[in-house]
Amino acid sequence: MLHKIKKTLDFDLKKQERKIFLIFILGLIFYAVLVLFGDAKKIINISFSFKWNLIIVLLLLSFLNYIVRFVRWHYFLRQISIKIPLVNSFRIFLAGLSMTVTPGKMGEVVKAYLIKKEAGNKFAQMVPLLITERLTDGIGMLLLALGGIYFFRQSLIFFLFSFGLVVLFFLFIYNKKYTLKLIRKLEDRFGHLKPLDFFLTFFEHSEKLLKLKHLTVGIILSVTAWSLEGISLFLLINSFGHFWQWKSLFYSLFIFSFSSIAGFLVLVPGGIGVAEGSITSLLTLFFQIGIAQGIFITLIFRFVTLWFGVFLGLVNLFLSFSRLRFAERKT
Repeated sequence: MLHKIKKTLDFDLKKQERKIFLIFILGLIFYAVLVLFGDAKKIINISFSFKWNLIIVLLLLSFLNYIVRFVRWHYFLRQISIKIPLVNSFRIFLAGLSMTVTPGKMGEVVKAYLIKKEAGNKFAQMVPLLITERLTDGIGMLLLALGGIYFFRQSLIFFLFSFGLVVLFFLFIYNKKYTLKLIRKLEDRFGHLKPLDFFLTFFEHSEKLLKLKHLTVGIILSVTAWSLEGISLFLLINSFGHFWQWKSLFYSLFIFSFSSIAGFLVLVPGGIGVAEGSITSLLTLFFQIGIAQGIFITLIFRFVTLWFGVFLGLVNLFLSFSRLRFAERKT
């Protein structure tokens, strides 16, 4: 089993760099089309009235989001007995942000690769952590979306579907015997299914992380972290001076979480296209603003959340691999 998961988690830096570059170019093309669709002239005029010093506040909120998520990451590492210096742990966590634009954030296995190189731990120990991160992210997003369902009843089906996936996941992981039997039947019928390697390894090494106490801590930290990005959207909307009311905060949290879940479920790299479309549409629906203003807000928001994280991640990914190469030369 272990040789399969090693192959699945093998990390080719140059290949990932090419993927990120391609996704970045596709993102630029999409954003250019979006601006043209929303009337480029109007969007440029809106940019002149925007308070650009707000960007600093938004970037600080995003960085605070990364710190809270790092606390969760380091907490989970401690639960599975992986002990590395705090500074190294933070650098590895940030390096994982470079892979945020991969479908379903699956590229974040780079963190498992770097942990293995730094601490000598097996890949198999890291798989439960990576999956538990995504699980607590999903639950956190769903909890944030709850407030907006009252105002946007059409999203109830989407919410129930997402909630159903979480419940189904818990049913699978807490009925280990039957789940393993189902996986083996699928492999007998269809042959080796690469995505199932993650879940098989998850079952083999997930006991500690699936304790209620650890999941609860993870979910609380997830809600806290993602609330900060929802607040960023709230501040961005209110920078135009029309929506200072508590209802607007619920709207903002819902728009952000709904769009993020949609982008994740569709497995589009970084949710590009799906997230932007959802955010722009919901902004115009809830706040009665024009398409051009909605697109401008969306582009700024995605820059300070998604692309800021990717940039930080790439810097730390470069530092991490430079450190590894230096260590290899010394030996």
